[in-house]
Amino acid sequence: MGLNEKIIKAIVFDMDGVLIDSEQVMSKAAILALKEFGVNAQPYDFIPFMGQGENSFIGNVARKYNVEYQYAMKYRAYEIYDELVSNEAKLFPNIKETITALKKRGYRISLASGADMMKVSSNIRAIGMEESDFEAFVTGNDVTRNKPEPDIFLLAAEKMKINPAYCLVCEDTISGIKAAKAAGMQCLGITSSLQSEVLKNSGADETSDSIHILLDILMPLRKGL
Repeated sequence: MGLNEKIIKAIVFDMDGVLIDSEQVMSKAAILALKEFGVNAQPYDFIPFMGQGENSFIGNVARKYNVEYQYAMKYRAYEIYDELVSNEAKLFPNIKETITALKKRGYRISLASGADMMKVSSNIRAIGMEESDFEAFVTGNDVTRNKPEPDIFLLAAEKMKINPAYCLVCEDTISGIKAAKAAGMQCLGITSSLQSEVLKNSGADETSDSIHILLDILMPLRKGL
């Protein structure tokens, strides 16, 4: 196992846990939102549903406590999240600079997050970037089947008009890694949420604590590739 960096032409980034460390903030927002609906959830309740989008992330926890899921729970969680993210999310250093450097080396850059656009927008603002910084910009609103199904990554490749085999996905969750591999893409597991061994056992070709490793392993592309 290991990355075949020679065939990589495009990089598809997940958002949460890859470009911004916001998983704990989202859990906090979900706990506070669910409490308003009579659900006393705990942080560990959300772990099995990380990376699957908030309908699963929040809905499955509500159902665990025998409470019917309502979309209002998700939107309330997003409202709380938007209030918290700027002050409480951990911003990984030099994310924008790393992405800019990869673009200068000729790599095509996209974002594919299982979260709804409302949450992704909050995160994009928090890291000082814009939707236009990505060639393809895909959220959970754009697909019927979220991770671990491959749809979200296949759509990103389709928007870039590139063979999925030439894409490298950067992911931090089991469901995200499974989605990347099901899409026929290579995957770099980011250890912000889970240990390296867990990510590799889920199918990650390589792991790192940061996307900055890409600048060490990906050489500038020759023009015409």
